[in-house]
Amino acid sequence: MQGEKLSYSRLISRTKYFQEKSLELEKELIFANDQLASLEKQLESSKDHESTIAHLKEELNQLEKRLETQTEEFTQMKNEVEVTKERKNRTDDSTKIKGFEDLLAEMQIEINEKDKRLQHYQGKIKNLEKKAQYLPTEKAAEVEAKPTGIADHFAVSYFNTSIIILDKQSVMIRGDLQIENCGGAKLTNPLVCFRFSPSEMATLKGRIYPIEVAETKALDSNDRVHWVFPDHDWLEKAKEKGEIWVSPLHPVTLHPGDKIAIESFQIPIKSEFKDPVIIEGFVYFQSNNYRMKVSNQIALSY
Repeated sequence: MQGEKLSYSRLISRTKYFQEKSLELEKELIFANDQLASLEKQLESSKDHESTIAHLKEELNQLEKRLETQTEEFTQMKNEVEVTKERKNRTDDSTKIKGFEDLLAEMQIEINEKDKRLQHYQGKIKNLEKKAQYLPTEKAAEVEAKPTGIADHFAVSYFNTSIIILDKQSVMIRGDLQIENCGGAKLTNPLVCFRFSPSEMATLKGRIYPIEVAETKALDSNDRVHWVFPDHDWLEKAKEKGEIWVSPLHPVTLHPGDKIAIESFQIPIKSEFKDPVIIEGFVYFQSNNYRMKVSNQIALSY
């Protein structure tokens, strides 16, 4: 009232007060009406009470005006209570909306994480499909020294390396792996395995790329043979099994007399390895059902 802004709790208290006050006024009005009726009956028998009746009528009019005023105030208070309720409901709705927005934000973060995982698995599947073109049916450890297959398929492979002493703690092996088709039939898509002993030594550097990196570089297949690691997690497997697999990025065909090479590879060696370091090589031509072991090996001891 009078422009005063009331809190919700005060409005409730004021409303109850005016409700009680209105009830009391109604009771007083009923009592006054009863008195008036009684006096009107007495008026029939006596004209002396006219002044008393006029006085009571005046009091009744005043009570009626007070009741009307209290009713107006009660109506105003009721309206203010309704407005306060609406404001409170809007506040509750805003809180709910904020909660939904937070939930949606959390769901979006979860969706992004799952999308990243999906892309990771799709890359892994793609790499496995690439490797499937070359993957042999037997492990490198089971390969015999002499070539197998039909007589027309025959190739020679060997390491050509040098050792560079970097310091007292480390050396670097640099070299090439040469592959030559010495048979009478063509050979396609060689898959090369470097096997390290001990397995912790398995590291291979040079112009050999992870397959996902090579594909983004858009390397030209007409320029030269580009070698890649076909396994998506090749480094983890190398440390676990001591084997590193390498294959051409694009299809390769070796006609009789043709040569290819994995050039300028690098193998760092740390002196912390006290046991002799031995590196063997194996070459697979899966589509030709032909496999061979590299004719020499790399051996280093301290």
